[in-house]
Formats: sequence, structure tokens, C-alpha cells
Amino acid sequence: MYNKELLIKNGLPPLSTEAFDELRANINVPDCRTLDLDVFKKEAVEHFKNTTMNRLTGFDAFPNHDIVVGCQQYIDNLISKNGLEGLQVFEHDYHYYRTLNPAIKYVTVDTLTADKPLLIALPFPGHLGMHREMDDILKICNEKHIAVHLDCAWMVSAFDIEFNFDQPCIKSFAMSFSKAYSLHWNKVAIRWTREEDPQDTVTILNKTNAVSRLTLYVAKQYMEQFPIDHLCQQYKDEYFKICKELKLRPSNIIHACFSIDRKFLYGLKNFFD
Repeated sequence: MYNKELLIKNGLPPLSTEAFDELRANINVPDCRTLDLDVFKKEAVEHFKNTTMNRLTGFDAFPNHDIVVGCQQYIDNLISKNGLEGLQVFEHDYHYYRTLNPAIKYVTVDTLTADKPLLIALPFPGHLGMHREMDDILKICNEKHIAVHLDCAWMVSAFDIEFNFDQPCIKSFAMSFSKAYSLHWNKVAIRWTREEDPQDTVTILNKTNAVSRLTLYVAKQYMEQFPIDHLCQQYKDEYFKICKELKLRPSNIIHACFSIDRKFLYGLKNFFD
């Protein structure tokens, strides 16, 4: 039934659907200058929180909400503040870090350094789910006073993940619409922070209303038509059927899976319309 040649070996693009494409083709963008940023933030925050596929708690400990140009701006902002060398990053995280510095030195659970921020994806790309040592990582970060920043770009395409953000070491996290709706062409995300930094560039841009209303308007159309975990609700059962028939190891990410020996990751976008 399923053709193994449809597996994507180089890259893990998000799922797309005809419904998403149809909505994109029919969006007529009006004058958006009066779109209220605070209203959008409140709606987007609630939209992300309303997942039925994951059990996420602890949002209330992060009262500051900012709009960012996808999780990419969230990451770039942290790099601009600390330098890539000033952040701790695990191997098999976002490939972008190695692109910036091919000689990057990754941290391990045993080499986590006190008072040096950790930037880690949740879910974790190399594990296609929670980092397998996440509990130990957070325990050490709490003990060593390591500020943790979570790139949650894939949370919207994940299922069966349970996580409490309200842990002392976690200082910020961000979630994007890109993987939820194949909206990589219209990047919008929300950043949650525990404390506000008035000298932070993202904070300044939000405080001065220097945010594109056009991208927010487009994201709003998708929010109004689809729940944040639409793809997981729609395709989770078929995802497991594909993995079973093609003898692949399933993960917690709707658009990706492992080979049985876990040596290779495969993208499944071409199996869904």
C-alpha cells in the first residue's frame, strides 16, 4: 500500500495538506495596520496551549509574551545576546548550529557548565521526541544554575509528550506555527519569558509595535480554521500504519520516523496530501 520510495532521506519537512494549500490560495490580505498585537498574542498563546495531543503545563509562570519571526528569530536572538560559543548545545539538535560553525563543540550531560545558558530543542530533532536524558539535563541545570531556553518549533507536530515548563532553570521557550500548518513561508511564533528584559531586541520590537501585521493576519486565518495539532489529530493513525508496513520505527513527531536500527531519520511528508 505504501511506497518506500516516498521516504525523504535528506531533511524532515513538515506535512502539508490540500486544505492548507487551498486556504493559502484564497487568502486576500486587507489593510492590517489596525490589527491589535496584544489581542493576537492572547489568541495565539491560548491556541498553542489548547493542544489535545500533548500534556503541557506550567505556562502561567511565563507571563511575558512576544511575537517572533518563527523560532528562528528566537534562536538568533539568543545567539546575538550570547554568541554561539556562549551557549551550550547538544549534538543532534538543530543542524543550523553546525552550519554556523562546522567546528562547534557540543556539550554532553556530563560536561554541562555552570552559569552558561543551554539552548535545546523540545522535541529534540535527533531523538524525534523528548531528549532521552531530559530529566537528568534539567536536574543538573537546576543544580548548577544553568538558564535553559527551549526551541519548541516541533511541539506543534508532536504527540504523546508530557512536559511542565515551570521548572526553575527554564527561562524562556518559543512555539511556531510553521510545523503546524506548513507555514514556513509565513513565519510567526510566540516567545514566552519568565522575566522581561527591557534591553532585549525582541522585547523592544514588540514594545514599539515593529511587527509585521501581514504575517499575523495570515497566521490568524489558519488559527481560525485548524486546531494547533490538526496534523496529529488527522494523521496519527495512518502514521503508525505507514511505519508498521514499511518496517520503520515510529517516533513522537508526525512528519518523521527512524529506521529500525535508529541510524537514519526519514521524512514522511510525501505520504500525506
